[in-house]
Amino acid sequence: MGLKARTMQTINLNETARVLMDAGRILLCTHVMPDGDAIGSLLAAGKLLRGKGKDVTMVCHHPVPEYLRILPGWEEVRLPAEAAEKRFDLACSIDASDLERLGDAGALFTAAPKTLVIDHHASNTCFGELNYIDSKVAASGNLVYRLYRELGTEPDADAAACLYTALSTDTGNFSFGQMDEEFFLQVSGLMHAGLDISGYARALHLTKDLSFIRLLTRALNSLTFECDGRLSIMLLRVKDFEETGTSHELTEGLVNKGLNITGVKMCFLATQLDDEYTKFSLRALAPYNVAEIATEFGGGGHLLAAGCTVRIPMDEAVAKMKARMLQAVCE
Repeated sequence: MGLKARTMQTINLNETARVLMDAGRILLCTHVMPDGDAIGSLLAAGKLLRGKGKDVTMVCHHPVPEYLRILPGWEEVRLPAEAAEKRFDLACSIDASDLERLGDAGALFTAAPKTLVIDHHASNTCFGELNYIDSKVAASGNLVYRLYRELGTEPDADAAACLYTALSTDTGNFSFGQMDEEFFLQVSGLMHAGLDISGYARALHLTKDLSFIRLLTRALNSLTFECDGRLSIMLLRVKDFEETGTSHELTEGLVNKGLNITGVKMCFLATQLDDEYTKFSLRALAPYNVAEIATEFGGGGHLLAAGCTVRIPMDEAVAKMKARMLQAVCE
């Protein structure tokens, strides 16, 4: 049965746990160009379900980024082609807001007889047959942690490292996002499980490879301001990657440098992918909403952190995005 022919419905935590427990062979997948929440949530969910006796295959369109290869079990995440011959009872997408975000893993997802979406993005399209969506939490990792509790399991130190990665990377190491009492009770639970928070915090948020510093230098050299410093803009072109010998995965978190400047309320990083495509990372301080802007450009994300990729040459795309963000920040 094709995905479009299925009835799509939202379900709660208890129903989500039952769906997972009723399945024997489970595909877990996450979004393209995965971040810490995507991989951390994927690995933690995989560990939980394997502990319940499930046959779990974890898949992502892109390889696990280098900076996340400190996480226990990262090497078990497969590319879609490596799971093409497998058959599943249930396909579960974690941290992806729509089917397109799954990339090549989308074909495996839609081929499964039952599909489940677990996500925290307000822009989620509920593209699964069953959808557990809560946009009030800071990260998809918060939802995976709820599943641990719902299934009567406490995370061990390895799962705690993965869940910390999910929670901390989607909140700028606890500096933005929808953090509430439940969020920090979960962090407390991770500490109880033996999380080496200092070690993982340093590895994920402080220590950077020299190649990242070189790329950051290029981005900062491009830094410009608009609207009396309320909007900051950084650009990375193909030549910047070629001349520094760096890859696109090193742009993760780089956009925040443009926001953490006195007086800046909104910012964006534009990355030239090739002659046709431009990628945008958008950030803002409350009460501004960059998810709305990203959605207008075919993307999505959180209120204060979002992104999109457009099929528009770099200079034209930057002009369009600058005009739209100026409209928002200078009203």
